[in-house]
Amino acid sequence: MRHERKPRVTSSGISFNAVPMVDVIFMLTIFFMLVSRFSSAEQIPMELPKPEHSKASLAKIPERVIINCRVNNLLSKEFVQAVYSIGPNQPESLDVIARRLAAMRHQSPNLKVIVRADRRLPYAEVREVMRMLANNNIDMLNVVAHVDEEN
Repeated sequence: MRHERKPRVTSSGISFNAVPMVDVIFMLTIFFMLVSRFSSAEQIPMELPKPEHSKASLAKIPERVIINCRVNNLLSKEFVQAVYSIGPNQPESLDVIARRLAAMRHQSPNLKVIVRADRRLPYAEVREVMRMLANNNIDMLNVVAHVDEEN
């Protein structure tokens, strides 16, 4: 029995090779995962030694500080208690944050503060943070809000 061969279809020579694109996306994903992990590891709270005759210099204070205002219970849909933190640090009282900001303001006069607040918080809780900033003479204040892109 003789089988006839089908004629080969010749391609036009134009094709899309997605392998390099997938490689680049994979490498970028790994890069951003590692960078985010390292930046959060720098903010681990710990007690550092205090030598008496240290010749170490003070680290440069950032020009921008983020204060996070969130609810204590993330699973509840109702407001229970507000907690405040500077960046990804552990929650602190507003008095402690005020002292830390005063020290930062002393070293960096152009300190800019960004306030991020959970939408479940009553405005009075966010207003307390704004009042604390005003008492520390910090006038560079931004408040973060989600804006619909439809408009």
